[in-house]
Amino acid sequence: MGNVSLCSVRKVGVATMNPGKIRAISKAFKRFCNIEEIVVVSVPGKLPPQPVGSLDITRGAFLRAINGYRKTGEAGVGVEAGPMEFYAPGGFIETQVSAIIINGKVSVGLSSSFPLPRKLLSKMVYGVELGSLVEEKRSISDIGESIGYIGLATEGAVTREDLTFQSVVMALVPWIKGYDYDLPSIKEFSDQIGLEELGL
Repeated sequence: MGNVSLCSVRKVGVATMNPGKIRAISKAFKRFCNIEEIVVVSVPGKLPPQPVGSLDITRGAFLRAINGYRKTGEAGVGVEAGPMEFYAPGGFIETQVSAIIINGKVSVGLSSSFPLPRKLLSKMVYGVELGSLVEEKRSISDIGESIGYIGLATEGAVTREDLTFQSVVMALVPWIKGYDYDLPSIKEFSDQIGLEELGL
């Protein structure tokens, strides 16, 4: 069941309105501790609609996690997705990053990742969301809140909710295995990703 700090978590703050993400976060935490409530909090302002690159994606996840942590005082989770630099067509690979804050310590985890067509990437690097590109092309709506692009691409074998679950569980590993003492503090992580002016 992990160590005391994780098992003591009862409330988890999540900065998203996406029902699939909320379900995945709840499922991940309930696998390892007896949480009682998922608290939905506001999404931080000034986040780009489509972050690009490991730094922007991680910053977005961290800022979301901060909002959740501030609200509950126990745990905050932020999930952000986007193309990250990698050895793939166009130089990017699509991934999800989860940031988790518990007891003032920060951990991150990634989901399974996949290459995107260059045609999509060329628009995403200018801030266009992947979901809106797919919706436009296929005349469907709310793809980002359902199975996601990956759900279409894999014919339902893997969904966006699956990727969120994976990234949250990966970020939970230090608490599950009891080496969360190695994790950076909020201030240390903020400095690491260049966010010195969070007002914490």
